Amino acid sequence: MTFGGNVCLGLRAILCASLMSVAVGCRAKPGLDAGFIQDPQVLQKNDKVPFDRYWANPSFDLRSYSKVYVAPVDTQHLLKGSWWDRTSLSNSQKDEANVLGPRFQSAVKESFGKYDDRKYEVVEAPQADAMIVELALVELVPTKVWLNAITEIVAGAFDQGSTSFEGRIRDGKTGTVIAEFKDREFGQMSIISVADLEWWAHAKHTIDHWAEQLPEVTNRKPDEEVSNTSTVTLRPW
Repeated sequence: MTFGGNVCLGLRAILCASLMSVAVGCRAKPGLDAGFIQDPQVLQKNDKVPFDRYWANPSFDLRSYSKVYVAPVDTQHLLKGSWWDRTSLSNSQKDEANVLGPRFQSAVKESFGKYDDRKYEVVEAPQADAMIVELALVELVPTKVWLNAITEIVAGAFDQGSTSFEGRIRDGKTGTVIAEFKDREFGQMSIISVADLEWWAHAKHTIDHWAEQLPEVTNRKPDEEVSNTSTVTLRPW
């Protein structure tokens, strides 16, 4: 093996050994308020919920609902990224939001439907005895494919983009907001991943994780903890 090959292998070995040690430090900071949530000041950090901020109305029991309606995902509250965020050379954030919004809605509907078919009936229109799930994609920063293409050979990808959402749940009968939440995530780090060389693959993975977590959050017992998404993955795609 050449000297250059040994250097590359050595750097990858160092990266592999360090991924788990830096996982906690690489958790994304909470995003800015985008205006979708009505009362962002009431949201707080809850260590038992896998979102950055969360609030639930104590007058309602989320676990009491057996029907759920998932509204079309709002994409009108996208935050403007920094100049660095806009150096991805990808297609526009708004165009991609129009694709990822329906994907997010479909993923959440599927997740509630698969969670427990005896617990949740996913309905196609709001109903008085259903909880209404309203979501908004508020940040979409694509992976910087050009940067990762340069660094991948030597030391692995340096950028996985970031994605944020805000959400609320209403009581179908009264329209009362009974829960609000928000979260922001970087794409998951890995030794090597095809997603590092695609603009929006990490955003799609993040959306799928949120979809899986939502029925767990709405059906959790008061002292039950829903695990957060790992910042590291061994998935190569």
